[in-house]
This record gives sequence, C-alpha cells and structure tokens, in this order.
Amino acid sequence: MPDIFERCFRKIALLTLPLLSVVACDSSQQTVRLSGGGMSIPLPENLRQVASLSDDQLEIQISVNGNVIRTRPVGDNEETITTVVNIPAEQNNEITIAWFAVVGSQNVLLADITEVVPAGTPELNVANYNSTGSRFDADGDDLNNLEEALENRNLLSEFDLDVPQVNGFGGTVAYITDNGVDSNASGDAPEADEDTLFRLRHNGTELVVYVCGQDRTLIGDSFTDNGEFWHDDTVFIYLDGNDSDSGDYDQVDDFQLAFVRSTEEMIVPNGKGASNQFCANGACVSHQFFNNVSSCEYELNVFLPLNEMNMALDSAIGFDIEIVDDDNGNLRDASSTWIGFDDRSDLDTRSFGTIRLN
Repeated sequence: MPDIFERCFRKIALLTLPLLSVVACDSSQQTVRLSGGGMSIPLPENLRQVASLSDDQLEIQISVNGNVIRTRPVGDNEETITTVVNIPAEQNNEITIAWFAVVGSQNVLLADITEVVPAGTPELNVANYNSTGSRFDADGDDLNNLEEALENRNLLSEFDLDVPQVNGFGGTVAYITDNGVDSNASGDAPEADEDTLFRLRHNGTELVVYVCGQDRTLIGDSFTDNGEFWHDDTVFIYLDGNDSDSGDYDQVDDFQLAFVRSTEEMIVPNGKGASNQFCANGACVSHQFFNNVSSCEYELNVFLPLNEMNMALDSAIGFDIEIVDDDNGNLRDASSTWIGFDDRSDLDTRSFGTIRLN
C-alpha cells in the first residue's frame, strides 16, 4: 500500500480510537463497512482455551490488502472481538484475521484465515472461521503451534523442558496446570488448592523428580475399598525413555508410575510398565513422601535411573506428570497435568511432553 495511504490511516486512527476505520485517502472513492459498520469476530473455543490456560498473551491481528490495520490483546473471558473496518468499495479486498501467542518478545502465529471480499460486498464471512484450518509449526517438531499452546508446550523449541545437571535440588521448575476436562472426574472439588509445582534435575545417572504438593485434604477411600487408586489423591509420572511416541504403551520403555499419597506406595499398572523390557514393575525406581513440611502440604521425591529406563543425556525423553485430587471420597474431583490435554497421558504416550537432560 503506498506511503500516502499509511500516513492517512495513521491520522484517521488517532481521531477514531478506540474504533478502527480504514478508508482511502481519495475522498471521491466510496467505502463500505463490513457487517454494517461493526465486525464481530468470534473467538473460537480452542483459542479461548489458549487465552485462559496459557501463560502467553494471545493477540488478534487484522490486515487489509496485506497491511496490518489493528493488533490488540485478547482477554481470557472474551468470546468475540468487535471493531469497525472500512474498505475501498470499488475493488476486491483481501482481509486476513490472524491469532498470535506472545512468547517473550516474539509473536508466534497460531492460526489465520484470509478471505477476499468482492467489490461492493459489505460482509466478511468471519462466522465460518475455523481456527485449525491453517497450521504453523515454529519449532519444527511436527506439532502445530495451536496444539502446543493448548498443551502448555514450548512453542519455540522441540523440547518442552531442558533439565540441567545439578547436585543441589534446584533444577528446572514447572507448574502443574489445569489443562482440560477430566472425563473421569466428578468436577465438584470443594477445595481450592494452590498450584502444585515440580522440579527436575539429574546427576548423570538419575532423573530426580521433586513435587511440592498443595492439596490440603488427603483421601484414600477408593484404594482401600476396591483398589481404584486413580480416584484418590495420587501423583502420576509418565515416562517414554526414548520418546518413541508409539501411542499405546509399548511394553519396552513406556511407564505409568502412580504414587498413592494415602499409603505412600508406588503402583505400576498392568500394560503400562509392569512387564517392560526396561525396569519391569518399576523395580529400579525409588521414592519418598514427606508430609507437613516447609511451604508444601506434602513433598515427593522420585529417583528414576537413566540406563534402567532407557533414558540418555542430550536425547529426547517423553515425560508428563499429573495430580489427581479427591476432596470428599468416591470419584476423583479434579485432575491436572503439566502437558497432557484432556487426561490423555494415561492412554496415549504421544501426549507426553518432551524433555532433554543437558
């Protein structure tokens, strides 16, 4: 677009904030308003999830004929974005709506749609916007940016977490986040707990997982009654030693390790590590629970030997962690994870995050 148009737009925009108007500087050329003067852009549900679940800010960007006209942040409770867009009436006009996640100083494109509006047509068909139609992969890990944003992954690296080699118990800190609806939960957790965090470190021979849990009410009735520990307060660790992403647990180096708070024991379910080639029944794994100490309601240390679980330094390792919460007995009330979306890590190793031991 010529510089004269850009200068004209800047002047008009200053006069019309907070509404946006895009017009031609040639006053003899007619303009039309899209959607009768107000363009209400629906924010698709998965993008609303990104806005509410991710730490990264979400932005919408509107372009007319290849020129960015407006960029604005999107709040986590917004369902529509309303603005005014005027376009030249005597020509076809290309309108692009793009959604970005702001990661540090970078804008990472999640999805966009481009529609050509014929001359004299006052409607932009934004109602048919499908946020998953365009896919972009910023870090080349075969997961599109929108999927990664939904699952709390690193948008700019194939590794979701780099784990340093340290001797103290510092390590990399991450938070357990509520990433979706757990179909096996009652959803009526009466207790609002603080965020649980975990730290990872390694010493060249072991990957050490430290959990600082904030669940104040300890329930263990389902395990006592019928062995269904997944309905009690339990910490789950998921591991795929060589990050093969096989989907089903491969009976080689894929593990689901359950640490039951009420009994402080570890359980390895059948088909999910019990008969593995590496570390059958999790026999090589050790752990410790600590209760009512420091600023945590409980603490858990888990020691995972690298060689015995097919993990190698500077290689991709599949990893996830899940916290199950039961506050009143019977079915579990809530479940939250670091990466796994919609409670999938229990069934699908492809939903694990990816870590690297430096």
